[in-house]
Amino acid sequence: MIKKILILIFISQLLLTCGFTPTYKVLDSDTNNNVYYEIDPSSSYLARQVLNNEIQHLDKDIVKFITKVKVTEKEFAVNVESSGSVNEYKIEVLINFEIFNVENEVPFYKSQSRGFSNYDVSDSEYTNTLVKKEALKRALTESIQLMIVIVQSKISE
Repeated sequence: MIKKILILIFISQLLLTCGFTPTYKVLDSDTNNNVYYEIDPSSSYLARQVLNNEIQHLDKDIVKFITKVKVTEKEFAVNVESSGSVNEYKIEVLINFEIFNVENEVPFYKSQSRGFSNYDVSDSEYTNTLVKKEALKRALTESIQLMIVIVQSKISE
């Protein structure tokens, strides 16, 4: 009986650790250098700052595609106590973007990406401000990464 259990454990361990690793397609460096991201000035300062840090900057004259980006941020109360005070908030970042071909200046794809992040409220107003800013950065980063993947996949088609 013990031998059967040990053999079963050995076989299951062998199957689980077979060494399989998924392979990922590497995007051509040519497609990565074809997009210029134009950020709407009505977006918040933090959104523009995070976008500028996440997206590589290219000269607008040498690219084949321009992506116009508009960022909208919303905040919702998630956990409200019976006294009416809020313990937790949710930040939603919505990025609307439109891809234009530089040659004919006609939009050929329009979409959006979303990012979410929650943060807890503490007693200190200063701490709340810092935690909210970090949650906003996380939500922005998540939606920017999704936007970049969508843009690169549409351009490579």
